[in-house]
Amino acid sequence: MKSNAFISSTTRTRIVVNCGLLIAISIVLKILFEVYIPLGGFPSLRLNITALPIMLSGILFGPLAGFAVGFISDILCFIIKPGGPFFIGFTLANGLTGFIPGLLFMMLRKKEIKHLEWFNLVFIALASIILAVSGTFSFDNGTIYYAGEPLSMVFFVLFIALMIAFAVFPIIVVKKSNLDSEYRSDHILFIVSVSQLVTSILLNTWFLSILYGQAVAVLLPARLITNIFLIPLYTIMLVGLLKILPSFIKQR
Repeated sequence: MKSNAFISSTTRTRIVVNCGLLIAISIVLKILFEVYIPLGGFPSLRLNITALPIMLSGILFGPLAGFAVGFISDILCFIIKPGGPFFIGFTLANGLTGFIPGLLFMMLRKKEIKHLEWFNLVFIALASIILAVSGTFSFDNGTIYYAGEPLSMVFFVLFIALMIAFAVFPIIVVKKSNLDSEYRSDHILFIVSVSQLVTSILLNTWFLSILYGQAVAVLLPARLITNIFLIPLYTIMLVGLLKILPSFIKQR
């Protein structure tokens, strides 16, 4: 009994230490490496990878650990470098950024769920419809406009190419991926996509609407565009990290 208790205590300590490290990494990424990219003269794309260590915590240590890492890191980021008024909704969404990947990873590991690769195709189709209906992009005399401001054709072509790759890539990957791997690329892409859809696209857009009094329809297109960039980036980085981090953590 003492031996089992000792092992359990050691495991808990290791999880707490590693979660503390991931919280620190998330804070550093938020404070030092957040970039705003203007679209049509507006800083519409806010790119950072602060969600990466939060998602990692959920996948590696479970949904509760992921929620704790996201929740605590958001509060500490606000204390260290506030970017506006404190709103508990954003803190809860940050916690869900770790909780949802942890929960989905547990479900996918226990039960084989097929055809996940089609989720991103549906996601892109809906995003395209929303962007088309919202009038975010418009055309006049051969010029492309974003939110009423001229947009470089190069950027627009790259954006369309990224959308196509985002939809088709998981279908190709699932045919070539190692189905016996614990961290399958198609699973990670699905996990990231669902997590960002719930937290960044739906919840945070709603919270911004409440906080600043803007319509969801006004805020949603820019957040969709942001995530079409971020979801593939998060997926590639997570797949790479999950190949090396689990064995490193076990050796500590």
